[in-house]
Amino acid sequence: MTQPKSSIPLRQNQEPSLELLRAMSVAHARVRRLEGLRLTVSTVIAATGLVAAFADRVASVVTALGVLWALAYTAGLSGWTNTETRRAAALQEEFDVRLYGIPWNEALAGDRVNAHDVSRLAKRYRGDEGDLRDYYEIPDLPPPLDVLACQMQNLGWGARVRRRYGQAVIVVLVIWGLAGIGIGVAAELTLSDLLTRWYVPSLGALLLGIEAFRGQRDVVARRERALALVKSRVARLRIPSKSVPGTTATAADDDLVLLARQVQDVLLLTRQGAPRVPDWFFSNYRQDDRADFQATMTELVTAVKENRAG
Repeated sequence: MTQPKSSIPLRQNQEPSLELLRAMSVAHARVRRLEGLRLTVSTVIAATGLVAAFADRVASVVTALGVLWALAYTAGLSGWTNTETRRAAALQEEFDVRLYGIPWNEALAGDRVNAHDVSRLAKRYRGDEGDLRDYYEIPDLPPPLDVLACQMQNLGWGARVRRRYGQAVIVVLVIWGLAGIGIGVAAELTLSDLLTRWYVPSLGALLLGIEAFRGQRDVVARRERALALVKSRVARLRIPSKSVPGTTATAADDDLVLLARQVQDVLLLTRQGAPRVPDWFFSNYRQDDRADFQATMTELVTAVKENRAG
């Protein structure tokens, strides 16, 4: 772990970090656009099942559209989104590794992000620069506790919002499935007609929803397991009273650096495995989640002070 010359709260607002944040934001926005496109097309085709339920003349056309879209989804569109998701995850990994001063795991992350690609993407950022500042809302802690605090934000805050999103997706899928039964009864459809006119056109939407739920569920499970480990290790930590921000001098520090690198691998894998939740969904709970996370940080600072005193 390299010796930082300034604290994470300061370094994250310096231009090299902000450039990476701009590039990262553009990359994640591209993933969200692809997800939005898939969702829009899947929803439109699924909605045509309502027409097909009551109009025999278009039923076969709607069924064919549903099958073709499901094939296109599984054959290439899903892979395209996954590729863009991994690219965005690599940019976020580059931001974190530089900010934390920890080694790049080439075996897992591949080659380092090209500086030209970072610059090219950063120039496309059109958002508010203020939204990029203070990306990590942590107190000024001695390293490597400052790194672990940032990772705790990613693990805890991210797991919470992703769990909510996965649950919301499942609720929508269940409602859609039950709606099909209601439409089938109202239109007096046979079971085979119900399947071909309602559920087959919905295949793309169902596949998208199931993929989103499984991806977010796996992310939550991995992040919560890593968060519990971090909290357990920090709770057992004993910090010398001479430890100050900007220094690392104990064997316990070395152990925590190794833990930080392992946790970062978990973050990278989960970022590669599932896209971020939509911005509107994240923003809807942002204030409450921020307050809860700040309470966690207060507990961490208290634990550090008590451990030093001990």
